[in-house]
Amino acid sequence: MTGRDRESEASRMSRAEPTGPAGAGYFRRLPLGASGWDLWGDAALRSAGFPADRINELCDDELALAADRFDDRDETSREHYAKVFQTATERLSAAVRRTAADPVFREAVTWQNPALVHNCLDKAAAGEPRNVRGRYHELTIVTYLQRYCLKNDTVGFFGPVGWARICPDETGLTAIPGPRLVNRRTTYFEGWAIEALARAIGARREVLPFLTPRVVPSASLTGWTVQLPFRKPVTLTAQEVRVLGRCDGRHTVGDIAGTPFDLETVTALLRLRDLEVIRMDLTGGLVPEPERELAERIAGIGDPAVRERAAQPLEALLAARAEVAASAGDPDRLLRAGRHLAAEFERLTKSSSTRRAGGTYAGRTLVYEDTVRDIDLSVGRKITDRLAAPLGLLLDSALWLANTIGARYLARARQILDRELERSGAETMPLLQMLTSLLPEVARLSTDDVRSELVDEVVAEFRERWRRVLGLPLDAFESTRRHLVSAADLAERAAREFATGEPLWSCARWNSPDIMLMADSPQAAERGDVDFVLGEMHCAINTLESQLFASQHPDPGRLRDSAAASGMDGRVTIIPRMDAALTTSRMARAAQLRLPAYTYLSIGADSFDPPPGATVLPVTDLVVERGGDEGLRVRHRTDGREYPFAEVIGEPLSLLAANAFSPLGGASHRPRVTIDRLVVEREAWTFRAADCDWAFVKDEQRRYAAARAWRARHGLPERGFYRVPVERKPMAVDFRSLALVNLLAKSVRRTAESGADRFTLSEMLPGTDRLWLRDHAGERYTAELRVVAVDATDRRPLAT
Repeated sequence: MTGRDRESEASRMSRAEPTGPAGAGYFRRLPLGASGWDLWGDAALRSAGFPADRINELCDDELALAADRFDDRDETSREHYAKVFQTATERLSAAVRRTAADPVFREAVTWQNPALVHNCLDKAAAGEPRNVRGRYHELTIVTYLQRYCLKNDTVGFFGPVGWARICPDETGLTAIPGPRLVNRRTTYFEGWAIEALARAIGARREVLPFLTPRVVPSASLTGWTVQLPFRKPVTLTAQEVRVLGRCDGRHTVGDIAGTPFDLETVTALLRLRDLEVIRMDLTGGLVPEPERELAERIAGIGDPAVRERAAQPLEALLAARAEVAASAGDPDRLLRAGRHLAAEFERLTKSSSTRRAGGTYAGRTLVYEDTVRDIDLSVGRKITDRLAAPLGLLLDSALWLANTIGARYLARARQILDRELERSGAETMPLLQMLTSLLPEVARLSTDDVRSELVDEVVAEFRERWRRVLGLPLDAFESTRRHLVSAADLAERAAREFATGEPLWSCARWNSPDIMLMADSPQAAERGDVDFVLGEMHCAINTLESQLFASQHPDPGRLRDSAAASGMDGRVTIIPRMDAALTTSRMARAAQLRLPAYTYLSIGADSFDPPPGATVLPVTDLVVERGGDEGLRVRHRTDGREYPFAEVIGEPLSLLAANAFSPLGGASHRPRVTIDRLVVEREAWTFRAADCDWAFVKDEQRRYAAARAWRARHGLPERGFYRVPVERKPMAVDFRSLALVNLLAKSVRRTAESGADRFTLSEMLPGTDRLWLRDHAGERYTAELRVVAVDATDRRPLAT
């Protein structure tokens, strides 16, 4: 038993009834054993698009052996090592040349960074000398290759999305690959590109009469005064108030201002637009195919001649995008098509065809490609039942983590409210003022992880509790390499350490763990004879809500049904601002998962329109006051509706909790911890960059030998992943590979130069010999299943 009551077999199986079309065998939620958690019936398969064994082309056992035997005091040893090193660099250069010339690799790089094709790949493929520039290009190529081979990604054909059905059948893992790597490739416009085109078309004088002004959701009008977030209140004129009443998204400028235009009315419209009280353009929100919505808005232009001229830029851009899509499999054609698309965009919009240079998840280019892996995949109860007990413990602790973070922020919010009410003498505090005071970390959200001292304090306590649960004190970490325990033995301690009540806000009810499976053979996987590795636990957040997943699902309505069945009708969701760093077409919440049952909070510059029928609240209409179960509540200042404060700040809390799950972090060495058959922590080491003298050795030959000696001295595995503060994504290293060691050394030096200093290296699990995902030819790929686990203690029956 854990911190919450477990249910009977009959109770949990009563929830495992098909809820899709008759005979479809689809399940919205299924019980995860007797853990008190349910799983969505769909799980995303995240995998690499290049075979894992391809990384071996960079590895050199002969060089590694020679480096291990190298004795700098012995001339014969030095000569032997120098000779082996020379031939090894020749083999490495040949491998890099082959990679740079490989059409599949070139196509992948073209999608990500087309400038590298000429500046790097062409030069390497031509056999440039291995001088300073040649080694720089070598490192660039290796950086991409290690990601394509060993990272479970979700981007393009080199990181295709797959889908697994989770079912209650007494089966294991059934994986039937199709004849191709992917069975669908789709080229999408980034939303910002279509928005720029829409603005260019909408700015034409002849289009103005046909625009449909609409009030922005964040605007709040009281009498003649309009309030917008982060702005001073503005008093409107009587004419402007009358005009504002007709800006409903249905009436055109021509309807409102007449023909010919009434000058006062047009002046009022333009001022309301400049004040950003209304939108008066052709732009829309973030949807999978924004060009369709733009085409519909252009089709609504009443004058045929104006409509035809307005449609021409979109048609030209669509034709250029079609050429990009048709270039799949031909990197040279893709490069030409991409350049033509960029030129067309810049011609039509008079703006740059790229943005946010160097940003991660930034939607930098005009288009992107997403794909669906060609595989039929199902996971049965032989898998989920074996996983249930250990994963259930982790999920319980994740709920404790989220609730504790939430409780600490609620306590801080009460303090802020008390101070402000004492200072102002008022009885309420504007919600926007509270949000900016309470959650400045979220306001600084960028492509880097959000940092919070309060969250760090909770995580430190979380780790201490896990050490007590595991019976593994911190001073035992150095001497312990493997720690194997059973979930049954931990259950009582886990129940005590992670006792918690109901989730404090709706999104705290679900988590998104990444689960990697290890199997000795496909036959073992089919029998359910597998082990597991926890990749990441995304706390209090459902990462499958992202558009990048929903767009690639064979039936997005199924994801919508699962979301509706998760019991979150009270959820308050903040509409992300269009100018936020992570607001991109791929990362935005999928349109299909914006449920009308949710309440939507507008804070300005909204990136999407809530679904019809949903409640939309301008943040300026809400105040915080004392009261409610939490000691404070949110109230609508005019109609009196009330909302739990924790629910209103729930999504920012989820952002803060999302990456906080780290049971054993903070030690210089962490053992591999396995509960039953689930590896919850891989063995890992934390080093100070400044202490890694080998990385600063200038001579490449000696640096490699020193790196091998460093690896042996610390007992590091040949292959692993490392995280450095100067790179967002983990990177792979194999100490048999000169190029990958050079890449690690460069990362260590950059870390030292940045002042951040510390980096972490962990073992790579599963090894390539236990990878279960195969293609039609039998090649093996790294993979993980991203599942959605929903707290099931509500025992709410599913709707039929």
